[in-house]
Amino acid sequence: MEKWIHRISFVLTFAFMYVLMAYVYLSFKGFVYQNGTFELVKKAEAGILDFAKNDDEPEKKASAVLARNVALNLPQTIIAGDENAPLTIFEFSSLACTHCADFHLNGLKKLEKEFTSQGKVKVVFIHFPLDRRSMQAAMLAECVDYDKKADFLNLVFSKQREWVLAVEPEKDLINYAIINGLSAAAAEKCLKNDDLAKEIISNRQEAIDKLKIEGTPAFLISTENKNEIVYGISNINDFKNHLRERLEEE
Repeated sequence: MEKWIHRISFVLTFAFMYVLMAYVYLSFKGFVYQNGTFELVKKAEAGILDFAKNDDEPEKKASAVLARNVALNLPQTIIAGDENAPLTIFEFSSLACTHCADFHLNGLKKLEKEFTSQGKVKVVFIHFPLDRRSMQAAMLAECVDYDKKADFLNLVFSKQREWVLAVEPEKDLINYAIINGLSAAAAEKCLKNDDLAKEIISNRQEAIDKLKIEGTPAFLISTENKNEIVYGISNINDFKNHLRERLEEE
């Protein structure tokens, strides 16, 4: 009898540890536990090549013009350009996505001289988190002061390799928030803000449902007369040409 009790205890202990480790692993990989089941937060698809090096590659762009009756309720966090610019680029990015970092750190610079600094284009950043780490980064980005958001995003993208590979990435992310004026206590509180998390997820879900975005980066090019979603770009020069064409249409 005692022998069977030991066996049953061993089996139950093994099953418990298996479930626990599976939960930890799936959470790290971007699964969330909701309504009694695990739901996958989709992984990013490669959308952009190296903006720092590949200016002569042929464009591999897929895009779609939105119907006029598609109502969008998107945040308006401008990170570059004038608020009165006639063309808006909504940049849907995950802060843990390498292709997103490439566009944000290199691609945006190549739009500055002709577009964002000339009052023609403004860029609005939209969080599209793809895992737990990028969700934490997104939340902290929303908690720093508005005039520090662009600096925080640049820092997080530039340090991406460090915090993404860290055992406890939230510690690095909190430090980046502190550098940009947020207190440690405020940063800790920020990461526990359920309402903020729901808002970010709601914006993400709207992008999935209405814009059919499944990977990052993706871009909504918006003017008074036309909304067009671009599902990743492979060449910044072709993208610039497309912006010129859109501006001429206005």
